[in-house]
Amino acid sequence: MTIRPATPEDKPAIINLMKQSLGETLIPKSEGLWNWKHEQNPFGPSFVLIAEENKELIGLRAFMQWRWLWKEETYKAIRAVDTATHPAHQGKGIFKKLTLQQLAACKEEGVHFVFNTPNDKSKPGYLKMGWVEQGKMPLKFAVCNPFAIAYAKFFNKGRFSSEAIDPTPEQEWQPQIPELAKQYQPQSNNLVTALTPQYISWRYAQNPLFRYNYFTDGKNFLLISRVKNHSFTKELRLVDFILLNPNANPSSISTEIKKQVKQYCKKHVINLISFSGNQFQQYTPYFAWMGMLPVKPLGPIITLKDINMNERFPELLSVSNWNYSLGDMELF
Repeated sequence: MTIRPATPEDKPAIINLMKQSLGETLIPKSEGLWNWKHEQNPFGPSFVLIAEENKELIGLRAFMQWRWLWKEETYKAIRAVDTATHPAHQGKGIFKKLTLQQLAACKEEGVHFVFNTPNDKSKPGYLKMGWVEQGKMPLKFAVCNPFAIAYAKFFNKGRFSSEAIDPTPEQEWQPQIPELAKQYQPQSNNLVTALTPQYISWRYAQNPLFRYNYFTDGKNFLLISRVKNHSFTKELRLVDFILLNPNANPSSISTEIKKQVKQYCKKHVINLISFSGNQFQQYTPYFAWMGMLPVKPLGPIITLKDINMNERFPELLSVSNWNYSLGDMELF
């Protein structure tokens, strides 16, 4: 077996391997999606290793680049994302070999740490390779119409449907909207994604998987959302909040956000709103209208691995040191 970095010429074989290994799930396997996710990322192209045997591609491991700001310093990180092993070669330790070799290469590149949100099936493998579980992401919920949810849940027996591409019509992303991120200045010493117009455009405006909506008054705030369909309700996920003018009156901003979000929920028959618990706790004056339901650790499990953080790594394991958004942690 030969392990080497992927080249552009490997792309068709990579897509074919992912289809063979994972099938066509809700996230399609295509060169267009691969290009957007791994080549057009403003943080830089992904680190991709492949394994070959007899000139056949049998394994894949991709780490997506990310940047976090923490106490006025920038930290290079990677998200452990796409991985695939040919069905005929499973059980040979290919995933582990690729992952460990990729980690060694990233250490040489000066990457500080890895973060990801594994499922119950993949988490044990990561923990065996040195990942550490931080815990479940805190979430804040608000219910717009509890009677509608209870009614629909009763008749659907509480089953969640598989998520589909949201059909809700959204407004066009005007070029000036991502540019609003130029005004953003972190308001705490916790870890936040390094937000730039390029990131907002890539992550949300140009996203080929989900349709993202935005709320803004054009000068004080930018709130990004998307709709997730369930069998008994529609959920409005507030995936990122960018405070553009921290000197503006929080009460006025809160009133404007509430008005825009409530109008949207009414128009599109949305009954449940979700928001990052960490962002809610930082920006409570702007989201007090979300009600009294407490922030609870109900989100995906977050795991981390040290690469070049050394003595600072234990600080990453405390949820209180992060202000991650739903957009930072959702799968795509």
